[in-house]
Formats: sequence, structure tokens, C-alpha cells
Amino acid sequence: MLISIEGPDQAGKTTQIKLLKEYSEQNNLNWNFTCNPGGTDFGYKLRELILDKAYDVAAKAELLIYLADRAQHISEYAEDFKDPNKIFICDRFSDSTLAYQGFGRSMDTNIINQINSYVCEGIKPDLTILLMIEPEEAFKRREGDPDRMEQENKLFFIRVANGYKTIASQEPERVKIIDVKTHSKEHIHDTIIAKINEFIEGASFAKR
Repeated sequence: MLISIEGPDQAGKTTQIKLLKEYSEQNNLNWNFTCNPGGTDFGYKLRELILDKAYDVAAKAELLIYLADRAQHISEYAEDFKDPNKIFICDRFSDSTLAYQGFGRSMDTNIINQINSYVCEGIKPDLTILLMIEPEEAFKRREGDPDRMEQENKLFFIRVANGYKTIASQEPERVKIIDVKTHSKEHIHDTIIAKINEFIEGASFAKR
């Protein structure tokens, strides 16, 4: 099973994935964690490159670098992702490319879907937890030294947020939205665990 955690910047993905790792360890669940971009040695180098503010990266180049990272990720993890006895939780996956490069950069979403499909070899998250935050709230949370993507303007992140909402509306059975603004990180964590466990139990029942 492949479960992705998605959301715009400042939605709290890093915190929630850390809590999921702790939950997995405390309950001896043996969940596997990875990230996209950066989940492989080669991908980690690509991630460093694409987020480096020293480079003015063209939109098409940015898209293809993210897809190159995903291609390497699939090459190394495909069999594990397809294994019904393993659960993988991935920090971002194909939805991020559609939201950020498709909607955020206003690139052709049909082309992105086609290339994503080619790169992913039929692999798609079975469940996606979408942590949603509005751009205004996200900008209030911003601190430290933003990377190349984080330093984009508010209009870009409005398009990204709208992109995520569009994806969720098209695939409501797969994509589960959690509004992060009005809840504590503990409440959000409990909600994520409930959704993951509900999905796992449903998948296990379907096998019987």
C-alpha cells in the first residue's frame, strides 16, 4: 500500500510525518517512510538542486527534474510499493507535481498527467491525506530562510491550493482533506491515524 501525505507549504506535513513515525515505532507497525523528492540518493541530490535559490530554473526544467526524481524513486521502490504486505507512507508524490507545476506554474495538466503516468508505471497512492491550509494562513506561518519554492508569491500558492482542491474533488475516495487551521497538531495526528486505520481495515476486509 502506498499512502501519500500532501499539502501546500506550511500545512504541517513535516510535523505530522514525524508523529506518524513515532506512532509506528511505538506500536511496532513496521510502516515504511520515504519522500518525493529526495527518497533516493540520486533524488536527494536533485532535491538539493531544485530548491537552491542560486538558480533561476525554467518551469519546464523544474517539472522534468521533479519527474526525474520520481522516475528514480519508482525504479528503486516499485516492487515494494506493489507489495500488499508492506505499507509505505510517502511525503509528497504525483499530486504535488500536478498542484505545483500544473496549477501553480499554469502548465498543461494533461501533459503532466501523461508524463506522470509514464514515470509512475501504474503506481499511484492508494490513499492520500491532504493537509489543507489557505495561502493567507500559510504566509503567517512562514519563518526562517525560505527555499526556492517557498519564496514564491501569494498568487502562486493560491493556484497551488486551488489545484489541490481540484484534485480532491475529482478523487474524493482516494484524497481525504484535513483542514489544519483550526485544529491542534495532536488532533490532526489523531485524525490522520483514524483515516489510515480505516483505510487499512477496509483493504484487509476486501481481501477476505
